[in-house]
Amino acid sequence: MKTTLMTIASASLFLSAGFAIADSHEPDKPTFTPVEAYACNYRDGKGPADLEKVNAAWNNWMDDEEQGDYFAALLMPHYYGERQFDVAWLGVWRDGNAMGTGTDLWIDEGGEFGAAYNEVVDCFSHTNYASQRVQQAPDTGEESDGAFVVSFSNCSVKEGRTFDEYLAAQTDWNAYAEEHGIHESAWVWWPIYGESDDDYHFKIAVGMPDHTTAGANWQLYSEGHYQKWSELFDHLIDCDSARLYDGRVVREMAEE
Repeated sequence: MKTTLMTIASASLFLSAGFAIADSHEPDKPTFTPVEAYACNYRDGKGPADLEKVNAAWNNWMDDEEQGDYFAALLMPHYYGERQFDVAWLGVWRDGNAMGTGTDLWIDEGGEFGAAYNEVVDCFSHTNYASQRVQQAPDTGEESDGAFVVSFSNCSVKEGRTFDEYLAAQTDWNAYAEEHGIHESAWVWWPIYGESDDDYHFKIAVGMPDHTTAGANWQLYSEGHYQKWSELFDHLIDCDSARLYDGRVVREMAEE
């Protein structure tokens, strides 16, 4: 029960932050969206205020370059184990074409900002994933303040089972969660570039707009709804204990 609760007791991540990975497609019509993540530590004498100054200058440059196809957020560890870092950069492109052109722009013309970031943080990993949305939380109609909470678990399909079986179970869970007031969105992240830990098949990202929602979901699971999750998933996938992060939006993606 402990692992189950740690893995799934969170909700509504990026929807509440003002964007959606993988658009609004259902699990049986997968669309993949490119995601990048930097894991970083602050350099001696530097902190969040220094990073905020660089982010503001970078945002102005992105506006000048009319780069509306990129979303960015910062993640700060909240519940974590030995895989600790001070801050992570999460970036999402609208599609692979935007990733390619945006990366070339950064390499060719973003050197000034790369150097500025390097003075504030030391980033020891840079990874790339293909994100597939598998669950969409109901729209509450509330305007986001740019904050969110997100959990990540490394998961693998059990021997003799298939990812399609997992997706079918996820569809059943989505209906159950909505019926019982469990507000959560979820994404599968397939590792593409840079991941050094290859002892899993995919990450599951689940989130929520705030810790109040996290607590409400945690309580619902603890009152017995974790049993339905276990019934649907325990025979299909193995997941490690989730890590939970506080997130803050740095840059919104422009509306299509």
